[in-house]
Amino acid sequence: MKKFFYMSVLVLMAALTLASCGSDNDKKDEPTPSSKSAAYNFTVNISQDLLDVSEVTVVYKDGDGKTVREAAKSTKFTKTVNINKFPAVVGTKCEFKLKDGVQLTKEKYDLIATYDHQISINGKDPYGAKNLTFMQKEGVRPNVVAEQLSKWSGAQAYGFTIDAKGASSTTQDVTF
Repeated sequence: MKKFFYMSVLVLMAALTLASCGSDNDKKDEPTPSSKSAAYNFTVNISQDLLDVSEVTVVYKDGDGKTVREAAKSTKFTKTVNINKFPAVVGTKCEFKLKDGVQLTKEKYDLIATYDHQISINGKDPYGAKNLTFMQKEGVRPNVVAEQLSKWSGAQAYGFTIDAKGASSTTQDVTF
C-alpha cells in the first residue's frame, strides 16, 4: 500500500511540474514592431477634360517613404502602398501641366480631380475619406486653362501619419 501511495504522489508531482511549464505570455494578439503592417489605398478621379488638356502626374510616397511620380493615363488612377516601417507618412498629390501643342477648341472645360483614400493597419477595417479635392474648376474658358492648371498643380496633398505603435491620423502636411 505504501508503494502505491508513494507512486501516486510521484505521478501527481510530475503532472503538476509539466503543467507549470507553459508560457506566461498572454499578449499574443498585440502586434510587435516587426509584425505591424499597413495598406494605404487611394484613387484619383480625373475629369476627361482635364486629362485631354493636361499631363496629370500623380505623386505619392511609397512604403519606404520615397517619392514616386506616375503619369495618369485614364480617368481613374488607383494604387495600394504597403507599409512595413514605422513611423511613416504616406500621401498623394497631383501635378498638372498643359500638354504641348494642345488645341483648346471647346467653349468651356471642366477641370476636376478628386481623391479617395483609406488606410488599414494590421488588416483591421480601413478608414479614410472620399471626394477630397485636388482641383475643382468647372466651366473654365480656354484663355485661362493654363493659368488654372498652374494654380492647382501640387496645391493640395492628402495622406496619413502612422506612429511607431501603429496609430494613424489624417494629414495634409505631406512633404514630397
